[in-house]
Amino acid sequence: MKSALHSMLLAAMLTASAIAQQPSADPPSTRDDIQRLFTAMRVQEQIRITMEVMLTQQRLMIGAMMRKRNRRVTDEDIEKAGDSALEFLKNFPLDEMVEDMIPIYEKHLSKADVDAMVAFYSSPTGQKLLREQAGMAAESMQAVSANVQRALKQAMDHADQKAKEEEEQSKPPAAATPELRKN
Repeated sequence: MKSALHSMLLAAMLTASAIAQQPSADPPSTRDDIQRLFTAMRVQEQIRITMEVMLTQQRLMIGAMMRKRNRRVTDEDIEKAGDSALEFLKNFPLDEMVEDMIPIYEKHLSKADVDAMVAFYSSPTGQKLLREQAGMAAESMQAVSANVQRALKQAMDHADQKAKEEEEQSKPPAAATPELRKN
């Protein structure tokens, strides 16, 4: 029995070793492959559009939250907060971000993976997905915004409550009132 188990383990180890030593039938992707994929997927445009959609939704949510927390907030205050977000988007280093992504995609995708994805994203269905993706994201964000706002409100209320509790705990104990002695 032990001998059979040892034989099976040895066979499994030899098989694993042989598989590990065999050259991969699927070569890794190259930088050029990933750039070709990013072009087919219109990655830079997709990132920019997604960020614009997110910022638009965040501006609405931030404005609503600012008003709920401080009734004296003006439209100008909200506009300034939104302008800061737009300035961030305008100066966002998109090219550098895409460059940083290339080695990650190279590591995870083989040449065959990239070729299949380029074929898909170059197809009419892939192009439709790319065209519709931003709209679907915007509608999805709008659909979930009430839940997000509720969750943010709960988190802020919880933080306010914790701050109050900590403030109460940090107060020195009330001075003991001396008992009045009757003479």
